This record gives sequence, structure tokens and C-alpha cells, in this order.
Amino acid sequence: MAWYPFNYCNRGGIPKIEVNTVTVSDNNVALTLPNNTFRFLASSGIILLRLNQPIPTGTTATLPVVLSVNEFTQALTNIGGTPITVAELPGAGVYVVYYDKDANLMQLLTSIIA
Repeated sequence: MAWYPFNYCNRGGIPKIEVNTVTVSDNNVALTLPNNTFRFLASSGIILLRLNQPIPTGTTATLPVVLSVNEFTQALTNIGGTPITVAELPGAGVYVVYYDKDANLMQLLTSIIA
């Protein structure tokens, strides 16, 4: 097992990151990633975000979705910069996300539902 908190899906290619837990609060839905997830990644790129469990049924569809790692949260946005809501994550599956560490940017590009 590698000491990185992610796996590459193809040789030297796009890292796949597993969502550890989904936490619903009054303010948002937090998708928690493994500790140090972004430490070994380049300053920007594409990741495959695997959501193994759906957001719980009955969660308010207008709640924004955030990614949480090492007690830091970052809003997940669309390409226009609008926060992604629960209604825009159709369920468990793989999501393609663009990240930019310098700009504090996490953009949902598309989804591949399992």
C-alpha cells in the first residue's frame, strides 16, 4: 500500500480520492476526505472523487456541499463559481473535480454514477 492518501487510476494519471464520511449539518453537507489528501498533489489538476455513499435521504436539497480535510473546508462550486448543492449530486458514484490549491478552488466538472 502506498503512503499517499489516494490511488492513481492509471499510471501517473488522475488520482482517485475516496470520501470517508458524509456529514449533514444545518449549514452544509461536508464530504470528508482522508488526512493530507492534497499534500502530495501538484498545485492544480483534476481528481476523481469517489462518493461511496449517497447523501442521506431527506437532506435539504438547497444545502451547499463542501469538501473537508484536516478540519479545513472548501466549497465545491460549479464552473461559474456558484456553490454546488445537494440537488446537484445525484448519488453515489465518481465525480470529476478540478482543484487549484493557490486559488482555493474546487470545481465540479461532471459525474459518473456507478
